[in-house]
Amino acid sequence: MHNRVKIVTAAMLSITAFTQQSAAARAETVREGLVIDDVTVVDTRTGTLHPRSAIWIRGERIVKIAPARSLKVIRTAKRVSLPGKFVVPGYNDMHAHNLNTASPQTSLPIMLTGGITGFRQMAGGPELLAARAAGKPVLPAEAPALLAMPGAIIAPGASETPDWVRVEIRRQKGQGADFIKLADASKDVFLAAIDEARAEGLPIAGHLVPRVDVREAARHGMTSIEHLGPGISVLLSCSRDEAVIRKMLDAIPENGGSPLALPPEQLKRTLANPMLAVPPPAMKIIARVLATYDDAKCRTLARDLAATGMWLVPTLSRLEAMEIGDGPMFRDNPDNKDVPAQSRKLWAEVGDDFTARVAPADRETLRELFEAQLKLTKIFDEAGVKMLAGTDFGGQWLTPTSLHHEFDLLARAGISPLRILQMTTLDAARFLGREQTMGTVEPEKAADMVLLQANPLTDSRNLHAIVGVIRSGHFYSRADLDALKRRATPE
Repeated sequence: MHNRVKIVTAAMLSITAFTQQSAAARAETVREGLVIDDVTVVDTRTGTLHPRSAIWIRGERIVKIAPARSLKVIRTAKRVSLPGKFVVPGYNDMHAHNLNTASPQTSLPIMLTGGITGFRQMAGGPELLAARAAGKPVLPAEAPALLAMPGAIIAPGASETPDWVRVEIRRQKGQGADFIKLADASKDVFLAAIDEARAEGLPIAGHLVPRVDVREAARHGMTSIEHLGPGISVLLSCSRDEAVIRKMLDAIPENGGSPLALPPEQLKRTLANPMLAVPPPAMKIIARVLATYDDAKCRTLARDLAATGMWLVPTLSRLEAMEIGDGPMFRDNPDNKDVPAQSRKLWAEVGDDFTARVAPADRETLRELFEAQLKLTKIFDEAGVKMLAGTDFGGQWLTPTSLHHEFDLLARAGISPLRILQMTTLDAARFLGREQTMGTVEPEKAADMVLLQANPLTDSRNLHAIVGVIRSGHFYSRADLDALKRRATPE
């Protein structure tokens, strides 16, 4: 019996040696490009892990995924061996305003140091669209990809007509807008805008005005709703008093002018934190919606929305900043140094305004509103509502890498690590119709990746533990990222 064990063992060792020799003989020669070797590739579709992998990158694309050490590197090709590290697709901030901030030349490189390799710009205009069409550099050399950009934000208030908005949408299409951004309008103009955008083949994203039911917006074909409303726009459909409150809203006269037509300094402060512009009657309506919340009604809403093509971008980091407003966690955030001094000054002043002007009862209402929005996010995720990760960078207390705080808030809401990863990678690709080129680490996909110290599927906090970033095939080590951050940080 002992001899038989020896024979079997010897045979197995022989087979193993033969297999290793065969693999070595079959090793593919890589003459150009980059090989990231001995890493674990995370499948964002299923959460499956593929350890001991090698990723061959040539130019801006992934050429091949092979077993570790099976690619022979010669000539100009380079190998970076990172045993034990995890590879995921690059992160995408699907609601950002980099090109509208004081310094996109600094914010975009800093974004890249946080593993953010793509962003959806949420406000454009004729000049930006024309510059992009002409091939002029809209972005600095080291930056995430500009995934999509609209024309000017449409926010006519109640001063314009459905015919006006139809003409405006056709004009923006002619200017080269990738989608329409709708921020405010009367109900008839709002619905006409959705209908016209869809007729013109353009996605339409933006705020849901309180007078429009979220289901109605979905039926008309709105592509995405940002900020869970904002305010009570979506949450209102979870109230037992919904019908009564909608009648109250309909009875309130609509303002005539566009909210974007405010004097420049006032507009800056309002955009920093719109909650400071909420009048006392509106705060009472918020409190009533919260007091009459119905969980069963909300879960029905979630199932209804999951059956539509609409997406939601919660931007919990923006909601927290607006509704908590002045907490030390914002004022003392060390990442505030990543924005220019004039932005920090504005944020501090608007924070002081929040402290001085928001009554204690209203502060409690806003705190409860944020907790309700966290709960709403979890309910939507459980029902299968399509959602994306975004921040609304450009608003008060939001830094270029606030997407990492968004990950933490999504985890606080109860979203699983895999879903958080999907919301910033695979789901972004699906939303944009680009699953063939992004969202997973596979051959033929864009070489935009993040290398992590630990498994992001066991704990979403591991999404922060970046040891390297690959952007368009260029590898940034941790030291490279730190140096880029030092160069980009504003004075």
